[in-house]
Amino acid sequence: MAIGAMFKLGEQKARPGVFTRWYNAGGYGRYSRPLGVGAAVVKSNWGPVGSVITVENGDQVKEKLGTGTGADVVKEIFEGGAYFVHAVRIGAGGTSASLSLTAGAGQSVELRTIYPTSREFYVTVRDALDPSQKELLLYEGGRQIESLTFVAGENEASSLVAAVLVRSKYLTATNTGDGKLTGILNQKMTGGADPETIAEDYTNSFGATETKFFDSITVDSEDPAIHAALHAFVRRKIREGYRMTMFVGEKPSVPFETRISHAKSFNDFAVAYIGNGVETITGILEGATAAARVLGEFISGSYKSSLTGRTITGGTGIHGELTASQYDEAARNGMMAFSLNSDGIPQIDYGINTLVSLGEDEDEGWKKLRRVRTRYELIDRITNKVHKAMANNIDNWDDGRQTLITLANGEIGQMIREGALASGEMIVDPDNAPEGDSAWFKFNNLVDLDGLEKAYLAFGFQY
Repeated sequence: MAIGAMFKLGEQKARPGVFTRWYNAGGYGRYSRPLGVGAAVVKSNWGPVGSVITVENGDQVKEKLGTGTGADVVKEIFEGGAYFVHAVRIGAGGTSASLSLTAGAGQSVELRTIYPTSREFYVTVRDALDPSQKELLLYEGGRQIESLTFVAGENEASSLVAAVLVRSKYLTATNTGDGKLTGILNQKMTGGADPETIAEDYTNSFGATETKFFDSITVDSEDPAIHAALHAFVRRKIREGYRMTMFVGEKPSVPFETRISHAKSFNDFAVAYIGNGVETITGILEGATAAARVLGEFISGSYKSSLTGRTITGGTGIHGELTASQYDEAARNGMMAFSLNSDGIPQIDYGINTLVSLGEDEDEGWKKLRRVRTRYELIDRITNKVHKAMANNIDNWDDGRQTLITLANGEIGQMIREGALASGEMIVDPDNAPEGDSAWFKFNNLVDLDGLEKAYLAFGFQY
């Protein structure tokens, strides 16, 4: 007979034998925050309006968002090292560009762009090398961006429409009848216009990102009112348990005193404000594009890496360089800035956020972006471990509470070995006794590490 039949905890079997069960003895997979995921709410001349567009690499930016400042912001997030960007195209209205093709007696094919756009597309319809085929070529800026072949003959119109609907990334099509198409050469699609955008469109679109995970979010605007609206969104998400940051910037043409005032007005560890720009081999990064590059640098590094002294790839100079006293003032008031390192290469001068005046529950460590990210990592690892354990019916008594403590302290030990923490332990809160279904815990001697960013050298000379 088979031995080792299953039994439930507390069950008494009627017959003698050996019985088995298995249970979770406290081992849970380690949680790790996804790395390098950013979000951006932008104006653009391509893509669906008001929904999330996931861009997987820098080469997809034009295909999915088109061109312009909004697309440049997403591109700079990738230049900083991001792996994914969840973008939202804002606005209302707009029209698709269109072109009508003649197809036989009184019949036609109507080509339209999939999205409302101001992009200028040109269409060629001609015979293909294969005499049984024709082809539609789509151009932008003198470059071919798409080629579709379809069956030539009496049913060319419907054949073209079918090919467009199935294979085109840019066009949709309808036809009023069938027949042979009249060839055209480089004919412009007309009537297209981008959606109109106002400040409220940004506010209404922040919520579209709520279905996605991301580390940090930005916008393509330097408008302080839009920055304030984004700040309100980020604060709400943090209260709901989402640990995120935001990056914004203003151009050096804004008076220095105004930039300082705007930076410290946030007074928030979750907000980074970039107050000058950097010259690169491809152009100037300032305001929104500078913030996007720094955001990409921040989310792509290790959770314990610092932005201080991070060089800017492709950087050639500083746009809006500050004086020594202004750099000091920026550091004291939560304004991140670019400077030149000892080799004359542009770098991030100091990896700070906008926290200036500490709140009741904050310490000096919250002023550094590195330590914010380390703390987010610690919180996420422990809360996920505890949540998984509690889902397996942990009892609220000494052994059950000790299970949670063991799991949490295991994560703290791992982060000590990773060089993120110096010490720490979770204990039952001695000032709040467990009761009913609730237990309170606190952390003793929890010390997260900072980077060595300031060295003071004393030279004792003697003769």
